[in-house]
Amino acid sequence: MGNLNASTIMPLQNYKFIMVSVWIDWGKLSDGKIIKKQFAVIALKNLITDTHIIHPVTEFILRYWQTRKFNTQKKHALNTVKFLNHLLINRRRMDIRSLSEVQLADGTNYLNTLTSGGQSREAVKDSERTLTYFYLWLVDKEIVRDLDKSMFVKKETLQGFSYYESPFQVIYPDHRAPKVEHSFPLKYIPLLLEIAIIEARPIALGVYLQLFGGLRVGEVVNLKRTQVKRRVANGDFLFEVTDQNFRSDLKDSAGSNYVKRTRNQRIFQIRDWGESLFNDHLQLFKPVDNSNALFINRDGKAMSGRSYRQYFDKVKKSFLNYLKVYGDIEDKLLAHHLSTMSWSTHIGRGTFTNMLAEAAENPYDIAFPRGDKSLISSLTYMSRTERIRKKLEQKFNTLHEAYIPKLIEQRKQQMED
Repeated sequence: MGNLNASTIMPLQNYKFIMVSVWIDWGKLSDGKIIKKQFAVIALKNLITDTHIIHPVTEFILRYWQTRKFNTQKKHALNTVKFLNHLLINRRRMDIRSLSEVQLADGTNYLNTLTSGGQSREAVKDSERTLTYFYLWLVDKEIVRDLDKSMFVKKETLQGFSYYESPFQVIYPDHRAPKVEHSFPLKYIPLLLEIAIIEARPIALGVYLQLFGGLRVGEVVNLKRTQVKRRVANGDFLFEVTDQNFRSDLKDSAGSNYVKRTRNQRIFQIRDWGESLFNDHLQLFKPVDNSNALFINRDGKAMSGRSYRQYFDKVKKSFLNYLKVYGDIEDKLLAHHLSTMSWSTHIGRGTFTNMLAEAAENPYDIAFPRGDKSLISSLTYMSRTERIRKKLEQKFNTLHEAYIPKLIEQRKQQMED
C-alpha cells in the first residue's frame, strides 16, 4: 500500500477520492482452481486524465474488514471516500493541509452536514460508525497530532462483541417512517409473473424463486443449472445456495452478486407454476461462458445482480402501467400506492415472508423457509413446511383457474366487453 506520509494524503485540486472494486487471487482448491475474492479499495482519481491509483488509506478498510464480504467493505469505503472528499473540497476553509491536522470537531461537523442535508438517521449513524474506526485508525497509525486513543471508549454487547463508542457529538435526524413497500397483495402475484414472462423472460423464474422461496437477488444470480436438488415433498425445489463468483470481470460490481448465507433453500411448488417456469427457462437460456449459471444476460454470460435489477425495473414499470390502464378501481388504487413507494426486487422476499406469517404457528415456521438458519433434516421441520406449502397452494387455487400467460388476455377482453 505504500508509506502513509501524512503530507501526501490530502492531494491538490483536480483530484477526488473514489471507491474501486478489485478482484485478487485469494486461494487455490485441491483441483487447482483459483479462488478469487473481491475487495473494495480507496483510490485517488485524476479528473483531468481520468485515471486513478490505489491510495494507501485503503489499509484502513483492510485492517477492519478484510475478512468481511464485499458489500460490508464497500459500505465503509464509500463512507470514508465521502468524508475525505468533504475535507478535500473544504480544505482551504478548514485550513487543513493533511490528515495530520484533522480534529474530532471536523468529523462532528461533517456528520451534522449529513443531517442538515436530509440524510436518514440510519445513514448518519452508519457514517458515524465508519468515522469512529477511521479516526481510531488515524490514531493507531500516528497520523493525527492532537488525538489520543483514550478518547475512544471500548464497550461490549450482551452477546460479547466489542465495539468503540462514537467520540462525535452528532445531531441526528428525526425518526421518519420509511416510504418502502415490502410486499403487495397475493392476488396480484400471478399477474406479476405473467408480466415478467412477457417483459423480462430471462428473470421470470427468478421472480418466482423470490416470491415462493424468499431468495435475495445475489442468491438468485449465484445459482447453477445443476444446483437444483429436486424433488422434495410434492415437487418442491431444493436449491443449493452458495457463492459462485461468476463475474469476477466486473470491476464496478454493485455488490449485489453475493450470497448472504450459504444453505440449501426450499422453493415451494405452487400448482405447476414453478415446474413450468423452470423447464422453460432451462430450454431458453443456456450459458456460453462455461459458468453453467442458471441466469444469464443477453450475451449468454452469467447475469449480474445489476442486470437482474434492470430487468426487474422493466417488470415493475409494466406492472404499474397495466394496473393503471386495464385495472379496476382497486387496481388503480394499488398502482397509485406503489407509485408513491420505494420497492424493488426485495419485495419478493417480503411478500414471501407475509405469506409464511399468515400460515405460521410459531417463529420457526417463518425462519426456516426464509433461510434465516440452515435447513434441519428432521421430520418435524419437513411436516411444518409441508403444512405451510399446502396452505399457500390452497390460497392460490382460489385466485385463478388458468396458468400464465392467459390472465392478461382475459382481462383485456373483459375491458373491451
